[in-house]
Amino acid sequence: MVGDRPPVISVIVPTIGRPASLMRLLASLAAQTHWVDEVVIADGSPDGRTAAVIADARWVDAGLTVKRVAVRPPHAVRQREAAIGASAGDLLLLLDDDVELESDCVAEMLKALVSDPDAVAVMADFNNQSWAMPTRAWRIYLRLAHGLTNGAWQGRVIGPLLRYGFNPPPNETRRCEWLGTGNSLIRRNAFERAGGFSDFFLHRSTINEDVDLSLRLARQGHILFCPHARLGHFHDPAGRVSPQQAAEDDLFNRFHVLHRSLGRSRLSAFIIVSLYFLIESGSNLLGALLRGNWGQSGSLLRGRTAALGRVVRSKANNPGERAASRSSAS
Repeated sequence: MVGDRPPVISVIVPTIGRPASLMRLLASLAAQTHWVDEVVIADGSPDGRTAAVIADARWVDAGLTVKRVAVRPPHAVRQREAAIGASAGDLLLLLDDDVELESDCVAEMLKALVSDPDAVAVMADFNNQSWAMPTRAWRIYLRLAHGLTNGAWQGRVIGPLLRYGFNPPPNETRRCEWLGTGNSLIRRNAFERAGGFSDFFLHRSTINEDVDLSLRLARQGHILFCPHARLGHFHDPAGRVSPQQAAEDDLFNRFHVLHRSLGRSRLSAFIIVSLYFLIESGSNLLGALLRGNWGQSGSLLRGRTAALGRVVRSKANNPGERAASRSSAS
């Protein structure tokens, strides 16, 4: 409750060129046992097919209020910011455009959120995939560097921004150190107190923006994982960047989360992401050797190498920090 009224729920969805997936998502929102008050879609698509899905009369007939905000060029963080700015909800339901909610997903998330007076956010579980666990190389690192064994990493953000879910999932709602921006319900006031999304993400592939937001939200209150709130994630291939660019974004963003959001020195953040580079690249190359397929591993290695090159260049040549400097000056 917010005062004497139930909370207003705004669904926030960035999308790019996935009209079929978006239609499936909207249909699942229309079927929720707990109604959502509005759906705000930030559309970065290159054509009008997504706009046509949003304008479809079936959503009005189903009682679903759907708004469109055009955002070009596409950039997931900027799209989410635009949608949040156009929304009115006390609660922000952040979803990807290629998920499908079980009918009681929103109700279960809301139940979990209000059950803990210190909770600021709750993350739903997936019904069609398991949470990734650390590879053998990372298990060795977690044991030697952090003393973690036997699944003690579950629900944690550790070391060079290694984030893990729950596998197997718990039977009841649990505290968690992070949330996903494609399956989470967040209190708007906590989001605003946390400062919203950071501004340093390199390309539109904003990998690790969820961990960055989580680390700052956790200072405002508890983040929860609710295994009873479930949705499917279908990983629509449309609109994705190349593996090389994704790997570059991943490493570059890790550096700036460590340096800018967690306050580590540039040298400390660089050492940590270099460690990540060595372990992750070594693990990828070992996997490629076993499979006899070097294509993707080579792309990932090139992307991470490019990210390290960006990090070691001067601040004046760093687009992420230039943007941050302009923001601070204004």
